Amino acid sequence: MGLEDELDRLYALPLSEFTAARDEIAKQLRAEGERERADEVKQLRKPTVAVWLVNRLAREREVDVKRLLKAGEALAKAQTSAEARRNEQHALTRLAGAARELAAESGVGTQAADRAIQTLRAASLTEDGRKLLGQGRLTEELEPPGFEALAGLPMPARPAKRPAPRHKDNRKLREARDRVQKLKAEERELATVARAAMRDAERAERDAAAASKRRAEAEAELERLKA
Repeated sequence: MGLEDELDRLYALPLSEFTAARDEIAKQLRAEGERERADEVKQLRKPTVAVWLVNRLAREREVDVKRLLKAGEALAKAQTSAEARRNEQHALTRLAGAARELAAESGVGTQAADRAIQTLRAASLTEDGRKLLGQGRLTEELEPPGFEALAGLPMPARPAKRPAPRHKDNRKLREARDRVQKLKAEERELATVARAAMRDAERAERDAAAASKRRAEAEAELERLKA
């Protein structure tokens, strides 16, 4: 198998097997003289439970994930696209239900499912995020608008910057604090969206069950009238 196939297999494994399998791939690469690639693979982080759920969804709910990726790409180009928003919400609602099912089957908490939905939406809004989500190779939870955590392979180190003059420190500190506050607000907003999506999924399931019951009653009445 090639390296890409090996990485696909790696991210499809149960979390408990990730580290050993990753190290084995790195060992094979090193034995083949690919020391640089071996070091990159060795640095791959074990996904969190939420990201593991996302990678599972990318493989098991491919149609819904593709719909989300398409909507995310459209939204990245046109922030006010009503159709893209509807498609995104529809995909997230379906994926929220699937994430809860996977979480229950795997014995993990609902918080992991909530974070998985947030990561799905965040990944769909950037080119790198869509690529990694499409491959099912995310390693870290994401939240818009910062996507530095994307890591299909380790990100290259940024060159060190020279220390800024002291009179600029206070301005940079204020800017950093403002950015943190904005990101926190984004996180709260997305958490609300995720919870709303899950509520919509639960409501849809209840409506479907009620419709099924009404259909059964109507069929029974039809049979009675025929008799």
